[in-house]
Amino acid sequence: MKYYEIEAPSVEDAINKFIMEHDVPKKYIEYDVLEEGNKGFLGFGKKNYHVKIYFNDKEYYKRQAKLILSEILEKSGFDDYRIEVIDNHSEYILNIFSEDSNLIIGKMAQTLNALQYLLDKMLGIEEDSDLQVIVDVENYRSRVVKHLKEKALNLAERVKKTGKTEKMASLVTIIRKEIHLALKETKGVRTESYGSGNIKTIFIVPDKPRRKRKNNAV
Repeated sequence: MKYYEIEAPSVEDAINKFIMEHDVPKKYIEYDVLEEGNKGFLGFGKKNYHVKIYFNDKEYYKRQAKLILSEILEKSGFDDYRIEVIDNHSEYILNIFSEDSNLIIGKMAQTLNALQYLLDKMLGIEEDSDLQVIVDVENYRSRVVKHLKEKALNLAERVKKTGKTEKMASLVTIIRKEIHLALKETKGVRTESYGSGNIKTIFIVPDKPRRKRKNNAV
């Protein structure tokens, strides 16, 4: 639940202003009047209403995400499918079940990656939001990410011991991001991606401290 404070000549004006600016249905908002306004007299002493608007962004994005994903799948020619929505605290997982699951995943998960990209763009979740909407197909993404995270952590330990860079397989954006996040807090190593397009290779590199340059004597 997010909230916004708006000033307007009336409560209805404040609500309409919020709805127009954020392009959301009225049913997802509630409000409190923080300060009453008045029309004044002959234009003098006029005062706006101060309204606090509560926006149930989680419920809104949950429903929108499922509708948008269904539309994308249908327009892509997938008719026989079911979408299960899993509420996982700060994220929603849209898990697709279909006889065409392999096609929806695509080679090297490129179709799944494209679905995630399109959904993110069409949802337009604000950057400061702590809510994530994740697309998966019959738990494929979670299984692959779990396996690759374990592999990445093992490789990171090897890098710390040997001081040599280790290379992982080429991965699409949605899975590569998970690996970067998994190793972000691992001391002694860092991750780098190289390649073109959505598919890039991850390298786990020893994070050696850079030597400080000595100032030249004057």
